[in-house]
Amino acid sequence: MIEPTSPRPDAATAIFNLPEYRVTGTEVLAFGQRRIHVVATAEAGCPCCGVISGRVHSRRPQRLRDIPVAGPVEVQWAKRRFFCDEYLCPRRTFTEETAQVPRRARSTRRLRDALVAAVIGSGRAAAEAASSFGVSWWLVQRALDSAALTLPDVDALAPRMLGIDGSSELRV
Repeated sequence: MIEPTSPRPDAATAIFNLPEYRVTGTEVLAFGQRRIHVVATAEAGCPCCGVISGRVHSRRPQRLRDIPVAGPVEVQWAKRRFFCDEYLCPRRTFTEETAQVPRRARSTRRLRDALVAAVIGSGRAAAEAASSFGVSWWLVQRALDSAALTLPDVDALAPRMLGIDGSSELRV
C-alpha cells in the first residue's frame, strides 16, 4: 500500500471532506450511485486501557451511509481490527472508531447532523427529509431523538433578568 508522504490531502480526499478519513478509490455503480472507498487516518486506541496500537489484526469492509454528493453515495470503509499491545489488558483485539463513525454506527455523524438540521432548521417533516436524503424514516427519527437528548434541561435554566415587558433572558 502506498501512503502519501506529504501532509496535504489528495484531491479526492479534499473534495469528499470527511474528517479523519482518506479516499483510496471510487466506483460508479448502477443508476449513477457512487461508491467511495476510505480508510481512517486517526490513531486507534484500545477502549479498555487506552494504549495506542499500530499492529493491524485484520481489515473488514463496512458500508456507511453519508450525505449525497452529486447523487447517492455509498461509503465503503476498510475498518481495521488492532491487537492491544498492553499485556495486562483483558481485551486482545479491538476495532477502530472515529468521531465521525462511533462504535456500531452505520452512518456518518455529518449525515445525522444534516438530517437534524433539515428537520429542525428548515421545518421539514421527518419523512420528507428521509426521502430527500435517501435514508429511512427510522434513521431520521433516531437522529432527532439523540439530538433531543443533548438539549439542556429546561428546568435547570433560570432567568438572569426580567424586562419591563415581561421578556426574560435565560442563562445556559
